[in-house]
Amino acid sequence: MQAEEAREIDAAVPPIAPPRVELPVGERLSFHGRWFGIPVGKGWIEVKERVVLNGRAAYHIQAECDSTELLSAFYPIHDVLHSYLDVNSLQPLQFEKYQREGHYRAEEIVTFDYGRLTASYRSLLNGTTKEVPIPPDAQDIISAFYWLRRQPVVPGQPLVLNIYSDEKIYRTEILPLKTLTLELLRRGTFPCLLVEPKASFRGVLVRRGRMWVYVSLDARRVPLLIRVATPWGPMAAVLDRESLSPH
Repeated sequence: MQAEEAREIDAAVPPIAPPRVELPVGERLSFHGRWFGIPVGKGWIEVKERVVLNGRAAYHIQAECDSTELLSAFYPIHDVLHSYLDVNSLQPLQFEKYQREGHYRAEEIVTFDYGRLTASYRSLLNGTTKEVPIPPDAQDIISAFYWLRRQPVVPGQPLVLNIYSDEKIYRTEILPLKTLTLELLRRGTFPCLLVEPKASFRGVLVRRGRMWVYVSLDARRVPLLIRVATPWGPMAAVLDRESLSPH
């Protein structure tokens, strides 16, 4: 990321606002990613609609990530994810992944049964099926994002959750570090909470290295900036300007 695109500044920080309870249908958060300041990808995540899935009211969330033309020449990426979240608990009812990363391919559907405490995995590429034991509070990598945005947070007090990914459960800790003011080029200044996720699993930037996320202090809890220290150098993702409009 270019040094002038984002920086912490010395300014008064207001209290952390209570989180919004309902998910805003139509909210679309778009990001562009950089590696050493070079554009390498873009992505977005959207609350598409409210639906009924197997008799239960659910939010349909879709996320997509694509590499730029430059990166695609070496390592093409095209990932599409769908998650259907129970409207009350925000736990996943069904998760779908269509992933293309270099030579890696994955197409799968996972359904969650909290009565039996199992996640039923099915590959659309080879027909493989598997049942994975899950804890009562299991999340997928999409639902975890929205669940976290709805939690009350206090700097220094970690949040712990169990995330299903790639047929396994990963205990994940989210540590709120401090509040601060962040200045983003051409976007303005924003009171933020700096958090550090600690986990390791495929398909998430925190898989290797360390990650820091700057989250707005208002009720929306919007991730404004993500910074990642990796073995291949610093990476960052910044929220696009149009995503700052309230929903």
